[in-house]
Amino acid sequence: ESQMMRPSQLVGGALALALSLFCFTPTGAFLPPSPAALFHARPQSARALRPSVLTLRSQTRPPTSVVPGNIEQPEIRNSVSGMVPVTEGACLRYDYLPGSSPTILFLPALNTTRHGTKSAALKTWCRRNGRSYMVADFFGTGQSDGDYKDATITRWAEDTAAVIDWLAKEHGQDKVIIVGAGVGGWVMLHTAQMRPDAVLGLVGVAADPDFTETLIRPALSPETLAEIEAKGIADFQWGGRNYAMTKKMLADGKEMMVLNKGPASIEIFCPVRLIQGLGDEEIPPESALKISECLSGKDVVITYVKYGRHALEEDDGDFKRIYTSIEDLERSVQKTNYMIDMIRPV
Repeated sequence: ESQMMRPSQLVGGALALALSLFCFTPTGAFLPPSPAALFHARPQSARALRPSVLTLRSQTRPPTSVVPGNIEQPEIRNSVSGMVPVTEGACLRYDYLPGSSPTILFLPALNTTRHGTKSAALKTWCRRNGRSYMVADFFGTGQSDGDYKDATITRWAEDTAAVIDWLAKEHGQDKVIIVGAGVGGWVMLHTAQMRPDAVLGLVGVAADPDFTETLIRPALSPETLAEIEAKGIADFQWGGRNYAMTKKMLADGKEMMVLNKGPASIEIFCPVRLIQGLGDEEIPPESALKISECLSGKDVVITYVKYGRHALEEDDGDFKRIYTSIEDLERSVQKTNYMIDMIRPV
């Protein structure tokens, strides 16, 4: 009897463990446990057996430009802006928010910069949850180096791979989850194949791979095509918005197509979440099904949004779907880690 714990002792021990994961601010406000706290509460032996490619959280906090106490109070953490070197000596203007791994890496849509609505919402979510966040203007856009007429899908994919390498080297963040909106969803499909060990998962928001060849080129008037050929660039309207299409983008887009090679032809095996509006005015909703068919991996989930337009940023629900997709990816990685641990020889 002396070796058995009374029910009251069991309840007290469980309560002490639960309270150790929570904290209170100096003013007495209650703060829930961060994702990193919940992760690190797991037994060390279980984490130590995982292969590095599936590690969900780094075991040590990466070096950051903020004091350690700010990680415990994520609402006061500040992001850092600068220039990151990429392909051929060019630099991209970036915003980086230090925090726990994996880094959420956002790739903007064609007509937006790093200061777009989705980027701001994701950054706020990451700040509140103590997460690391990274976004950069593509080459030739925003405040990054380069001329837009020289921008291509190839260039943007290679630059994104360079950003991932930079995050690992400069900040110790060797794992990322990529969120790609529009053309960013096309770019992420190429980058994930370039850095398979670093990319834990993908979230596509109205991802539109191959759109330059399958949608834009057939819709351009002969006059617009002639202007592109003569000047290297021309403005056009698509889905009620004004865009600029370039000669190099059209040519490179044809070479970088990913949906024209048949089922399971895209060699990506990490979990993928696709969010697509049924009211999309720029790309057919069936595009998400085509992406799923062409991916080699089996862990692909599509979320269709009734009446959802291409931007998918009209209300809080649109942003919450991105957040929950990220969390779902992480649960999938944790489940995979657990299964690997179960079958690993002792």
